[in-house]
Amino acid sequence: MTIVHDTKYILAEALLQICTEKRFKKVSISMITAHCALNRQTFYYHFADKYELLAFTYATHALAELDDSTTLENWEQHTASMLVAIKEARAFYRNTTCDEVAVLAETFSTITTRLLLEMFERLDINHQIEGSNREFYARFFSYGCSGVLIDWIYSDFKESPEVIAEGLHRLAKDVELIAYHRYVSLDN
Repeated sequence: MTIVHDTKYILAEALLQICTEKRFKKVSISMITAHCALNRQTFYYHFADKYELLAFTYATHALAELDDSTTLENWEQHTASMLVAIKEARAFYRNTTCDEVAVLAETFSTITTRLLLEMFERLDINHQIEGSNREFYARFFSYGCSGVLIDWIYSDFKESPEVIAEGLHRLAKDVELIAYHRYVSLDN
């Protein structure tokens, strides 16, 4: 790892630790840098503001479970791992989403839109769905998944990560089934 890479992760870890105790809106750049014995200029070398750091923290913490190896076949396991990591850091996610839900929604949606777009491209083997429609469908489902995630956090994690992961996986599998039936009916 490079020093730049290490420093970004050190700042992300500092934010994660601070936000287990404080709401995000009460956290300053000075608090973050003091927590990890860095100066403010070092922070600004890596991030434009605390919101950019928050997005990076989300992407490299629990959302990192949804990586390039995530497919329709292993979606449920990756999603369950992500949800378990979120639940384990529940104070951080509650203290950040209560003030800045848009950062989590946007970061999560960016990741899941890419994954869903790949899924739709794979399912549309005869290229019957225009690229712009595939992109729209991926964004639509991604924002729906984002809403489920945020609702789960706001409801204080009432359902288990496995139940939520299974529901999201079932949705993806049902979309695949519908796509298959549509393909078969168009072929006949």
